[in-house]
Amino acid sequence: MAKYNRQRRPQSTQATSSASTRAQSATGSTTTSASSSRLNDIRSRTAASRPPVNRYRYARQPWWRRNLIALASGAAVVLVIIGFIFYAQAQNKAAAVGIGDAAPHSIMSQLSGVSAKTASTVGTGGLQDTFEPTPPNVPPLTSKGLPEIVYVGAEYCPYCAADRWSTIIALDRFGSFNGVTLMKSSSSDVFPNTSTFSFRNATYTSKYIVFNATETQDRNNGALGTPSTEAMAALATYDAPPYTNQSGGIPFMSYANQWVTTVSPYDPTVLKDLSWQQIAAQLNNPNSAATKSIIGTANYQTAAICKLTNNQPASVCSEPYIKSIEAALPSR
Repeated sequence: MAKYNRQRRPQSTQATSSASTRAQSATGSTTTSASSSRLNDIRSRTAASRPPVNRYRYARQPWWRRNLIALASGAAVVLVIIGFIFYAQAQNKAAAVGIGDAAPHSIMSQLSGVSAKTASTVGTGGLQDTFEPTPPNVPPLTSKGLPEIVYVGAEYCPYCAADRWSTIIALDRFGSFNGVTLMKSSSSDVFPNTSTFSFRNATYTSKYIVFNATETQDRNNGALGTPSTEAMAALATYDAPPYTNQSGGIPFMSYANQWVTTVSPYDPTVLKDLSWQQIAAQLNNPNSAATKSIIGTANYQTAAICKLTNNQPASVCSEPYIKSIEAALPSR
C-alpha cells in the first residue's frame, strides 16, 4: 500500500498541473493583458511621484566642490612657489644679518670671559712682537689724567677687523664697552666679509685708561668719523717712517704715544668664513688657530697697557704670562 501511494502522488500532481496549464491557456491572454496594464499604471505613478534629485545631484553641487581636485593641486603649486620665494629671501637676508646691529650680550660676554687658564696657555700665541717704541723723551698722552689709547681704523679694513677682536678682549680687562656693533669687512677687499665689530658708536668706561677710537670709513668706503686733534697728531707723527713703511696705514694704535702698532699682528685668514658666534665660541680653546691669534695679540696689548697703568689692576697685570710679555716689550 505504501508503495502504491508513493507512485500515485506524482500522477495526481501531473494531472493537476495539466489542468492548471489548460486553465492558464484558456485565460492567458486576459491575465497577461490585465497584468501589463496594471504594471504600466504602477510605473507611470511611480515615475510621476519620484523627485529627480539623484539625477541632478552632481550638476547642482557648488562649483568649487565640482573642481576640488583641481583647486587643491593649484593651491599646492602656489604654496610651493611661495615657499621658494621666502626661502630665497631668507638666504639673501642671511648674508647680511647682524651687520650694524648691537653686538649680542652672548658674544660680548664670551670676549670678556676668556679664562686666565686659556690666556696663560696661549701666551704670545707664537706671534711676532709688533710694538714700536717712541723716543724716550715723548711724554705720555693722557686724557682726564689717564693714559689715552688711540685707535684709528675703518669698517671696510680686514686687518682692522682682525685687530678689533683682540682690542676688545684686552680693554675688557681694564674696563667695559657699550654700543659695540657687529660688522664685516668689505666684500670686495682681500679677506672679504671678515666677521668683526665696529667702534663707530661705541663708548668705553675705565678707571685706568681712556680709549679714543675712530672708524674713518664704513664697509663700503663711505666717509665716517674724523680723528680727534690728539689722535690726528699721533697718526701724523707715528703712522709714518721710521715706525712704518706705509704712511697713514690702518689699523693704527698708540699706547699713550709710548708704543705704537701700525700693522695687524696676525693674518685674517684664521677668521675666514667664520661667523661672530663661531669665532667667539672658540675663545676658550687654546688649540684653535683663531684663539691663538686673537688672544696672543690681546695679551701683547694687555702687557703694554699694564706698563702705562703701573701694573694696575693687579688682578690682570700680576698674571705671570702678562709679566713675561711686559718684560719683553721693546724698551724706550
